[in-house]
Amino acid sequence: MAQRRGTPYQGAQSQSPRESFGSTPPLPEMARRPISSSSNPHWNDPPLASSSSLLVPGSRSRPSPAAVSRASVYSPQLPPHPPRPRLSLRPSSLRGSSSSRSPSSEVENRGQGHNDVPFGVDDADALNEVILALDMKGNGNIGCAYYVTSEEALFLMEDVPMAGMEIVDTLLLHAKPTTIMVPPRVSQEAHDKLQRGAHSEGGSIQDGVQGAYILRTLKSVDFQYDAGVEKLLGVQSQVAASRDMRRDMRHGSMEDEMLHQYDLEQEHGYQQESRMRLGTIINLESRLAIGCAGAVLGDLHRRRTTQYLPNDPDALVTFSVKSVAMFTLFDSMFVNADTMASLQIIQPEYHPNSQMRGPDKSSSGAKENLSLYGLFHYLACTPQGKHKLRKIFMRPSIDTDLIRIRQRTITFFLRPGNAETVMHLGQDLRKVKNMRATIAYLEKGVDSPGCNVSIRNGVWASLQRFALYALRIRDALAQMAAAETIPVIMQVLERVRHRPLVDVGENISRTIDFEQSNERQRTAVKRGIDANLDEMKRQYDGMEHLLTEVSEKMRSDIPEWAQHYVRTCVFLPQLGFLTVVSLNEQTHKPNYDGEGLNDVWEQMFVTEDEVYCKNRRMKEMDEYCGDTYCMIIDREIEILHELSVLVLGHQDAIREASDVIGELDSLLAMAVGSGKYGWVAPKVVTENVLQIEGGRHPLQELVVPSFISNGCEMAGGSGDEQESNSSDEAAAGSSSPGGLPSTMILTGPNHSGKSIYLKQTALIVYLAHLGCFVPADRALIGVTDRILTRIATRESVTRQESAFAIDLRQAAFAMNFATRRSLVLIDEFGKGTNSQDGAGLLTALLGHFTGLGPERPKVLAATHFHEIFENGFLAESTELAFAHMDVHLDFDTSSYEDQVTYLFKLVPGRSVSSFGSRCAAMNGIDDAVVERAESIILLLARNEDLEAACSKLSDSETSKLEEAEGVARAFLEQNIEASQSVGRMQRTGGKYRAMLEHILSAGASSTTST
Repeated sequence: MAQRRGTPYQGAQSQSPRESFGSTPPLPEMARRPISSSSNPHWNDPPLASSSSLLVPGSRSRPSPAAVSRASVYSPQLPPHPPRPRLSLRPSSLRGSSSSRSPSSEVENRGQGHNDVPFGVDDADALNEVILALDMKGNGNIGCAYYVTSEEALFLMEDVPMAGMEIVDTLLLHAKPTTIMVPPRVSQEAHDKLQRGAHSEGGSIQDGVQGAYILRTLKSVDFQYDAGVEKLLGVQSQVAASRDMRRDMRHGSMEDEMLHQYDLEQEHGYQQESRMRLGTIINLESRLAIGCAGAVLGDLHRRRTTQYLPNDPDALVTFSVKSVAMFTLFDSMFVNADTMASLQIIQPEYHPNSQMRGPDKSSSGAKENLSLYGLFHYLACTPQGKHKLRKIFMRPSIDTDLIRIRQRTITFFLRPGNAETVMHLGQDLRKVKNMRATIAYLEKGVDSPGCNVSIRNGVWASLQRFALYALRIRDALAQMAAAETIPVIMQVLERVRHRPLVDVGENISRTIDFEQSNERQRTAVKRGIDANLDEMKRQYDGMEHLLTEVSEKMRSDIPEWAQHYVRTCVFLPQLGFLTVVSLNEQTHKPNYDGEGLNDVWEQMFVTEDEVYCKNRRMKEMDEYCGDTYCMIIDREIEILHELSVLVLGHQDAIREASDVIGELDSLLAMAVGSGKYGWVAPKVVTENVLQIEGGRHPLQELVVPSFISNGCEMAGGSGDEQESNSSDEAAAGSSSPGGLPSTMILTGPNHSGKSIYLKQTALIVYLAHLGCFVPADRALIGVTDRILTRIATRESVTRQESAFAIDLRQAAFAMNFATRRSLVLIDEFGKGTNSQDGAGLLTALLGHFTGLGPERPKVLAATHFHEIFENGFLAESTELAFAHMDVHLDFDTSSYEDQVTYLFKLVPGRSVSSFGSRCAAMNGIDDAVVERAESIILLLARNEDLEAACSKLSDSETSKLEEAEGVARAFLEQNIEASQSVGRMQRTGGKYRAMLEHILSAGASSTTST
């Protein structure tokens, strides 16, 4: 049966044009049919308080008074599947919220619903369908996209790096999918978890059970990134086409027109332009999410083609996508790849020779370059600690409770009385390995991870050391004063359980002979564990004496002439006992093969000068002694298997202890780094403010002799609600707490430190949301949900974009995704085009942000376009402040290097010049070029005509021109007659030559006299 899809119900947030593709015009009245509330299983589900803010990031909706204040503080959460009172195919509003709709319209809609024909139960279930695609890489990165049928909206989640199964639980809880699609590459753990909550595709859901879904495994090709981009471009084109169509257009021609327009775009080469527009709405760096979106769109197409006949009008309004939006997980700051690269947060450095790199990321051989994460990476002692630390840096939190817990933990470890304990903890942590990998090897029956790994670094030695040092770490933490106030210490004391680790350590120490294992390069079992094994080892150890006796006995039995050919008897595993006979170099046969004996000497193999033979006596030895060596190995394998079973019985306790020790190690690394670099604890508050005193760049201060600190005071928009802690302080009608500006524009000379200032402010905010200390004298940081940058232009031949196009896309992305709690950095935007266009674009961009009123973000911008201030395009106000990096000028000196002295100090006001020519001279540009540039700059400053000024001649050039003019006039005054014959031409040739020489000499003499 054909299903029709509706728009969000009145209590949900409508889509914003800044963050979605848009919506379609209303359809004819005959297509609008209501759905009864009783048939909707989600009708009684209360909508989440924060769902509207996440559905459309950056929306301007006003929350209800009963909404939880936390929803207005943190970044948007996952949009739930909200209830819908009726079905309507009218488009959602481009801007506004449920609160902006008049009560009368709601009453009117409710009244119309009584006269419409209700859908059946199957129709209602189809309207409540949520189709979710989930992809997970081996390194833990998760991407997700899901489609809400009732909203006709597609949502893409920002890729979550190094995530865990708790993220999957969160997605299932908030999205409430009815169908989940995964690729075959998802981990077995994730697949098993999803399988437990799924039912068969033909099964039924019991009444009252929410969250049941169908689990489907698609091909990996359905999750490809490029295919996902192409499908999203198709959706974007269809939405744009439907927006321009007349409302009364028949359904039959609508789809053809959409596809026709998309084909025209491809034919005219507009696909690249469409991709650039798509990049302003969707973060194209979220490759997993885009692949999931492609899988969802592919499934929608499959449903349309299988459930409807060709040319069925109902197929056009079923499973259609009217809007696309991105969301990020709550309690996590959004930072995209451009910001990561611009701020040097994580910056791996690969080997310059591509042949020296490994085949995948785990063996790429990359090391951490000079980056923010690199300051702490080497301070973590354990592999799981480094992994947890990287996870913290990849996912900064906006949960103030978690941030304060981490700050309190760092403060505790930095107490002078705990310095010695912290040092010993670091020494013990360096002996601990990641037990998750060790347990995985043990489950596979591998006792050594590689051929180059010694026994002392194998599985059993690692487990033994872990049991020992984990208990030592636990005891050391338990003895620290006030340890019960630190959550991570309490977690270590709770999860590092004494009894399981003692059992593991004692059993390994009692069973494994590490000294003998190191000598034999295989795991050996100690004596006293098994009596039969001890007896076999005793026999094997006495094998040398036994072989000597057997060899002497054999020589006495063979002829005397052959005794010197039989050298000895040996025992070789798998082959047993063998007799060694010398080799005849001429015949390449043994010198003796049992002549004179009633026995057959069977040749087993030949070496360079010896032949190994099996005879009757050796066979008797095999039957009597057997393959002792292999029997020893077999028995040791049985004992080690029993030990493995015993250890794996405590694997949950081992993994739990390893994980919590990794978390402790990551926080210890942050504490040691904060103390080493002299950082202080910031105060993270819910007010939308940013106040920094004595801020420093954490990387720049390490590579310069001295660093000049600078402060920053800003405040974002207050929003529609009043902040709980600042409502008494804010003046009536004031949109910025304390009257602080929300936008600061920096000017100043090149090399004066503007870009460093922008980056250091963002890095301090970033570090504060990690729960780490910051490089400042004092810092008050308001919760920031996103850091968006237009700083670095990451060019590549594979991107097929110009540098200016990349800058524009970054700026558009910031405009579409910035909220009032975002921090936006703009460094020299507009420099990629001519100065007039660049200045106009920058002015309009800054005007856009400052004109957002209570929803404006915090913006830091640096520019050299002084004309936008001189012409009054941007005026200083309470929301917009000017500042510049101070310099000392002394133009009386002859050296260019001494004319401009950089003070690197931020002062109020704007700079009058960028002193570009002085910077050019300081960087080695020729003096003549600099002087010419300064003369042109002076002409431009006077508004003179450059063409006329540049065409004016100097005195010497004027003199030469006058001389040439005199010569030309003298030549024109001469009377030159045409010659009638060749002879006369020869006679008058000397005359003309003399005349020309006279003219030239006269012009030269006149010039000399003047």
